[in-house]
Amino acid sequence: MKGVCTPANHTIRTSPSFNRIITYYLILFSQYQYFKSRNIPGPKPEFFFGNFKTLWNVKSYSRQLEVWTKQFGKIYGIFEGTLPVYVVSNADFLQEVFIKQFSNFYGRKPTPLKKELKGKPVHLLNAVGRTWKRQRNVINPTFSSAKLKQMSPMMNHSVDQLMKKLPNHADDNDEFNIYDLYKRMTMDVICRCAFGVDTDMQNDPENIYFKKTAQVFGTDLKKRTIAKLMSVLPELNAIFRLIFLMQNRLHKIINKLFPSTITKFEQRPEMWFIEQIHNIIEMRTEEVKQQRVDLLQLMLDAATRNELQARLECSILATLQAEEEFNSEIEQSIPKQLMYEEVKMNTILFLLAGYETTSTSLAYCTYVLANHPDVQEKLQDEIDKNFDSENDIEHPNYDIISNMEYMDIFIKEVLRMYPIPVSIINRECNKDTTVCGYKITKADVYSIHYDPELWGPEDPHEFIPGRHAVKRHPMAYIPFGGGPRNCVGMRFALTEIKIFLTRLLKDYSIIKSNKLETNFNIREAGLVIAPEQVWIKLQRRQK
Repeated sequence: MKGVCTPANHTIRTSPSFNRIITYYLILFSQYQYFKSRNIPGPKPEFFFGNFKTLWNVKSYSRQLEVWTKQFGKIYGIFEGTLPVYVVSNADFLQEVFIKQFSNFYGRKPTPLKKELKGKPVHLLNAVGRTWKRQRNVINPTFSSAKLKQMSPMMNHSVDQLMKKLPNHADDNDEFNIYDLYKRMTMDVICRCAFGVDTDMQNDPENIYFKKTAQVFGTDLKKRTIAKLMSVLPELNAIFRLIFLMQNRLHKIINKLFPSTITKFEQRPEMWFIEQIHNIIEMRTEEVKQQRVDLLQLMLDAATRNELQARLECSILATLQAEEEFNSEIEQSIPKQLMYEEVKMNTILFLLAGYETTSTSLAYCTYVLANHPDVQEKLQDEIDKNFDSENDIEHPNYDIISNMEYMDIFIKEVLRMYPIPVSIINRECNKDTTVCGYKITKADVYSIHYDPELWGPEDPHEFIPGRHAVKRHPMAYIPFGGGPRNCVGMRFALTEIKIFLTRLLKDYSIIKSNKLETNFNIREAGLVIAPEQVWIKLQRRQK
């Protein structure tokens, strides 16, 4: 830009910085024409923020997407900063993305740290391309029927601890918040099954693992200032990440030098977990090999530490460098082993993902049973027919719960009406495609799960487990995602839920408390959509 002529024919020269500002403005302006130029409807974005200001200030991110779906239709566009995002609740469209064209949509939506993670070990959730395929090949067998059968005794051991607390509530006719007990039990299960640690957290109110986990889920990271900055200024993410890491290291140094300051400069809980997992893996690799069936050992069995660091290092680095490639021709060359750091990252992923999602699922199941005594009675009848604790075995095993058909459709209906994940079910387009030529898609789960065309003829807002006995569109039900990249721990979570419900409903009936509705209050924070409390009463069943 050389200059602008004034009426007096003088030339005003502009500075390079002004030119850069104008260029930046024009680039942003052109990005905000993305949906308009394609005749795709959607809410009007604000310059620089896109639709973030609305999403940051609503009570529920997912419910806001549902509101916009009703306003703009089953396919519309929003902007996260300057990033165009297609929001879709058209089942046929999603089937193309999640299943039929999976090779074009094998990655998830970029996170603020994705560029900084490129070339570094990541867990299954953030991995893409051949890195994802390699990890999935290793981890899939750890959730096989055979492995779940081996882990079910550990699940039952944790359920034992919760069951011991229930007789007093039943005998005293107490109203109590059972959700608190669920959180401790599911954390206990995942600690035992993920890395073989007996924490006794169900009996220890000050347990450090439970406290740290509560801190992780206690705040919505997406609403922190640094997370917002990383979302609207992705170009500066490397700087923001460096600030975060330096801050954590500084806190750690201060705590060592001045222990009295530890409450003011406490280490981030995520970093604390990384250290704990590191120490556990160190002990596992040094001790004499024992027969373990936890998830950590199953991953470590894929390769010893020496193998990971020596024999595989070159092939894995090559995989990381070429991770954007993804097709059947190179699949055979993918090594079925994990790097040491990947074992650690995936163990932490299972620990955090397996805690609140499962406890929240149980909370919703309990809420529904309290409000639907007829459904509860059908479930108890099925449990009584399949599980006789006096004549058969003491605890329900994997085979017993697998035969309960009504239990299966009951849980499906709960998760249809109360989907749990927030902003997890999404995909990034990695190649040019004929599906609207878009870059990113996000499934509006609420709109799909409540679509009368997919779930009729009964009202989708009514709880009817029998609707799952009818064959539906393959993308009508996606509480665990869809396609090859669905939730790898789905069967583990369902096994845990079924074991607990079988044992609870075998001995007790759930009675609705006067406090149930006023304290339920579904909230959306972090990675889950969860109720605040679940108040019930328990009544002993007649043997």
